Amino acid sequence: MTTNTKLILSSNNQNLEIDLSRGGAITHLTLFSNGKSRKVICPKKGYDNESSLLFPFPNRLANGQFSFQGIDYQFPLNDYGRPNALHGFVKDMPFQVLQQMPDAITLQCTYTGDLEYYPFPFRMALTYHLRPGELHVYLEIENTGATTLPCGFGWHPYFHLEEGADSTSIELKNVSKIGVENLLPTGRATPYRLLDNGCLIEELDLDTCFEFSKKGVVNGAKIHYPDDATLEVWQDENQPYVQLYTPEDRRAIAIEPMTCNIDALNNQAGLKLLSSGESWSIEYGVRLY
Repeated sequence: MTTNTKLILSSNNQNLEIDLSRGGAITHLTLFSNGKSRKVICPKKGYDNESSLLFPFPNRLANGQFSFQGIDYQFPLNDYGRPNALHGFVKDMPFQVLQQMPDAITLQCTYTGDLEYYPFPFRMALTYHLRPGELHVYLEIENTGATTLPCGFGWHPYFHLEEGADSTSIELKNVSKIGVENLLPTGRATPYRLLDNGCLIEELDLDTCFEFSKKGVVNGAKIHYPDDATLEVWQDENQPYVQLYTPEDRRAIAIEPMTCNIDALNNQAGLKLLSSGESWSIEYGVRLY
């Protein structure tokens, strides 16, 4: 165990920094591939929830409310003036180090179910593994309570655009755009092809959820840099949704793998129900080539 707030992992000419006090979130990530280093994640002033783990739900929960097994629950409203809850609460929990190796680190947090708006205990274990040119993330969530646990998960990284949004493009294939009203899903989705062959990030204005059409496989998005390098953001078969967000200043782009739709605790689209004692494993990561 350790009481340090920030931890740094260095391996294969690469560096990873994480913040234990902020849900084990990544604060810096540099990858090395084809003889070059690239700063992939770094802090941005004014950017909220950078690289946060989003649990027990990602994205928005309408009015902060949901019902489960006949009981109503009310999360605090924190959606920047909108009447919603945003991104759950694991992002604000402290993590502890279980194991550290030269190229990997495993963290853990334990929640006892003490919040009245989410009385479902769980344990979360998170492993960051620096491989050559890649960060691989393995997550395990265990229901440590006596009742069924309803949940969804997401990751909220902002990827640094060193060369600028006017010369860097994003590619995303085989998706449908989730229809929304006031950023909440309408229940409709339409095929989306604009990013099939890549599009300059400068030309986009996105705060948009997409669903992959290919289920049961690894999916993802690709950032293409002007020097012909590519960063692939991949997510396993447990994560059929992804949110793209382009901040106004375009210093970065958020590519957020998610296991479920917006407001999943209400609409059940992708909602995971974990029985007492059951565990759920999720994998995702970024690959530079």
